[in-house]
Amino acid sequence: MSRPFQIEISESQEELEKALRHATEASSKERLQMLYWLKSGQVSSRRILEA
Repeated sequence: MSRPFQIEISESQEELEKALRHATEASSKERLQMLYWLKSGQVSSRRILEA
């Protein structure tokens, strides 16, 4: 049985988008993209992120 996926993102969607545009390292971009998708509601489950 899996645990519920709960995360609280304190940055606004606009802040994440700006940081994503200015990120230079791939690992930073991946992390910021994932946070942006979660914050914007485009992704709602961990399974989708892991795919």
